[in-house]
Amino acid sequence: MGSSGVSMPSDPFDALGDFLTANEALGLAVLIAEGQHTSVALREVSAARRDEVKGLLAAAGLGHSDVDRSVAVLHAIAGAKSVRRDLTPVWTMPGNEATVGYLTSEFHRLVRAARQSVTCATYNFEPTSQMWTVLKEASGQEGVVVTVYVDGDKADAEKVKVQLERATVYQSAVLPNGRQIVSHAKFVIIDHAILLLTSANFSFSAENRNVEFGLLVRDSALAESVEATMTSKHGSLYELV
Repeated sequence: MGSSGVSMPSDPFDALGDFLTANEALGLAVLIAEGQHTSVALREVSAARRDEVKGLLAAAGLGHSDVDRSVAVLHAIAGAKSVRRDLTPVWTMPGNEATVGYLTSEFHRLVRAARQSVTCATYNFEPTSQMWTVLKEASGQEGVVVTVYVDGDKADAEKVKVQLERATVYQSAVLPNGRQIVSHAKFVIIDHAILLLTSANFSFSAENRNVEFGLLVRDSALAESVEATMTSKHGSLYELV
């Protein structure tokens, strides 16, 4: 049993590679290479994830007691996560018409599996959307940071904030000339690594009845770039609700 209270998998290297983000793996590698104890290096991992990473490192025989091997494995994980670019089509179609890729509603399962963060943007956010409940559940999980961007005119940002009390909600701002900025971007990013670009708004129709298309991209560098761009627009294009 690992310190997180769950049984360690038969291949702890695969499990460690799946669980760690590129930034976490790189941070661990740097500190272990500097001669830091594993317990110190683990500060690079959020508190909510630390026990599980500690257990996976121990199961794989990695840590300060085997610096060269540990650093090599962690750098390999970081490198693989940084360049990994798996593309999957994501469809919504009425009835059972979608036969390729995931239905948009299937992405809710991935949101529920978030371990660190969920960052999303939508033009409209209706209470009929399953994301209404899924994001509330995610924001209630310890260690998971939820950030939502909505259009300041189309979406009711105040209502979204009431529903997602523990999330950070931004709405598109009004320019000094009085023009409302239209925020038509639609995406969901999970754990700074998985990015869904989609034509679908957060609504029952978009998730169940419309024909909607998107791409599920596993690319941590791209995901982090999108998040950084949105953050850089706080106070100019987006205002805090």
